Amino acid sequence: MITNHTQLLNALALKYNLNKYLEIGVYNKANNYNKIICKNKVGVDPDVNDSEIRGMTSDDYFKEVLGKVEFDLIFIDGLHHADQVQRDFENSLKCLSDNGFIVIHDVLPENEAGTIVPRETRQWWGDVYKWAMRVCDYINIGYKTCNIDNGCMIIWKEQGFTGTDNYKAVKLYNWNDYKSFGYTLMNVTDDTTI
Repeated sequence: MITNHTQLLNALALKYNLNKYLEIGVYNKANNYNKIICKNKVGVDPDVNDSEIRGMTSDDYFKEVLGKVEFDLIFIDGLHHADQVQRDFENSLKCLSDNGFIVIHDVLPENEAGTIVPRETRQWWGDVYKWAMRVCDYINIGYKTCNIDNGCMIIWKEQGFTGTDNYKAVKLYNWNDYKSFGYTLMNVTDDTTI
């Protein structure tokens, strides 16, 4: 039974033979990064720098690698601001193999206080959910949100995907929208299979 993001990432890697992994927002390698079973791994975090982790922002990392690398599995758990998650997601799509997956963490916050930007509480998810509720506005991507570990949204390219140029965000959602229809927009499910 899959109960957390590490198990989910490894289940995807095993089932689909995913070998090239990118983690945005490592913080501590022992928490997740070291447990991922992919053969080729890259981590990006401005507060961590060693032989495997690039000590830079994700924006700077993508400026260096766009058009040069491709990943099968990308985990986004960096700066938990809706605008940054959108940039990380759109840049990740440009580096994602056709049969790959992006997993975004913390899309299902438990309370509004923990979503305020800048951070004011110890337990904090940021306002990732505001962007996650708009993922349905992208063209030719599939997605579902697993109701585990504060929400893990899995996204993949569908047939006909050509990029994010046709993306048109209709609205910036708020906490009341999230409570009313966020689970529907994010396709939340207890089913962790894909």
